[in-house]
Amino acid sequence: MPGMAERTASIKLEARRRAREAQSKANADRAQRDRANVEDIATWTVAVGKVGEADAWETERLAAVGDQVRTEAARRRAAARAQGSAAIARMQERGETLATIAGLAGMGVGVIRTWSRYSPNTEKPTTKRASDALGPDSESSSDATAGASGDGSAPPSIPATT
Repeated sequence: MPGMAERTASIKLEARRRAREAQSKANADRAQRDRANVEDIATWTVAVGKVGEADAWETERLAAVGDQVRTEAARRRAAARAQGSAAIARMQERGETLATIAGLAGMGVGVIRTWSRYSPNTEKPTTKRASDALGPDSESSSDATAGASGDGSAPPSIPATT
C-alpha cells in the first residue's frame, strides 16, 4: 500500500502547514496586540502624569485662592469688630458700664470687654470720671489738653482754662 503511506505523509504535511499558518497568524495577532498594548500603556502613563499635574495645579490654586479668601475674611472680621467696638465705645461714652451693655446684649461681660478691645482707634474708650466733669486735670497727658484740633486749644464743649 504505497498509496496509503503517501497519503498519510501528505496529510501530515498538510497538517503541519496548517499548524504553521495558524501559529504564524497567532504570532501576528499577538504582535499586533502587544503593539496596541504598548501604545495604550504609554497613553495611560501620560494620563497618570497629567492627573498628577492637575493635582499639583489644584493645590497651588487652592493655596493662592485660600490666601485671598483668608485675607478677605480677616478684613471683613476686622471691619465688623471695629463696628462692634465702636458701638460699645459709644454706649460707654453715654455712661453705660460693661455690665449694663452685657445685660442688654445678653452676653457675658468678658465677651463685651473683648469686643471693646477691637477698637480701630489707638485710644481705649473709658468712662468719664467725676473729676473730669469740669475738664481734664493738669496731670493728664498733653494729648488730652490739646483738644480735637491739636493746636492746644480746648475742645469746643469744654471752656478753655488759662
